[in-house]
Amino acid sequence: LGSKGRALMEPSVRVYAVVVSYRSDPQRLAAQFQRLLAQVEGIVWVDNASPEGLQGLLDRWSEQHVHAIWLDSNQGIGAAQNRGIERALALGASHVLLMDDDSLPAADMVPHLLRTLTTRPQAAAAGACHADPRRQTLRTPFSVVQGGRLRWLPCADDQVWEVDHVIASGCLIPASVLQAVGPMREDFFIDWVDTEWCLRARAQGYQIYGVCAAVLEHTLGDNVVRVWGREIPKHAPWRHYYQARNFVLMLRSCPMTKASSLHMAFRQFKRFLVFSTLVPGRWQYFKMWVRGLVHGYQGQTGPRVRPGNR
Repeated sequence: LGSKGRALMEPSVRVYAVVVSYRSDPQRLAAQFQRLLAQVEGIVWVDNASPEGLQGLLDRWSEQHVHAIWLDSNQGIGAAQNRGIERALALGASHVLLMDDDSLPAADMVPHLLRTLTTRPQAAAAGACHADPRRQTLRTPFSVVQGGRLRWLPCADDQVWEVDHVIASGCLIPASVLQAVGPMREDFFIDWVDTEWCLRARAQGYQIYGVCAAVLEHTLGDNVVRVWGREIPKHAPWRHYYQARNFVLMLRSCPMTKASSLHMAFRQFKRFLVFSTLVPGRWQYFKMWVRGLVHGYQGQTGPRVRPGNR
């Protein structure tokens, strides 16, 4: 789309991307920036204390297009997103696009997301159809709990689905909604931050949409493993601490239907069983899950476990 594509937008529409990085692949991050700058007004780049070498990427773009925020420590995804959102709103953003550092958007992703929001006044967010190139089989990322059962929503052409939640990367949010719903939960540090925000937005009467035509290449987990013929994303054990803890914190604080909470709990229980019994390093996964569940029940928050911890 380039500058011509941006010119087709209403003058009042100013989309800023908020990209959070942490020890990122410089080449992939640069490729992402190139694709984004053809579709957005500018990028707010928030780095969670990566090695200084990553800052060299700034030489490729002017300060007008890429606004950098260097955090002096790894403050987690929620805090980094909030600092980026604050800067984007101060720059006059009408919409904020959240992006992980390893995601690559299609050339027309942002216009598809924007079209969904402008035609649905009650929309809190529009999420891209993300696909992991490492998977041998691709599956729709959009789902909804109906009648106590999880329903996967098939993607085709320009289909737009109302969904329960979307992931942060490739999620476009109007500035007015961010101000009404509030910021991301910083005390989660990482994991469930996007889901918790979507649940909060829906509790206020907003709707969340998945946009099939808005394509995003996105990797979930450090790698993909096969368990009983099914492909599942695999994170390091320390991430499972936050997945377990923050899930409990979310259940205790977010309004949701009983069917949704029971279904989400059942899915997490299955993940606990799989990683604690079938995946190499199962004892480390087991310990992290148990510690996370206990801390969630106790209401503990913040960065309790760091990468590399056991």
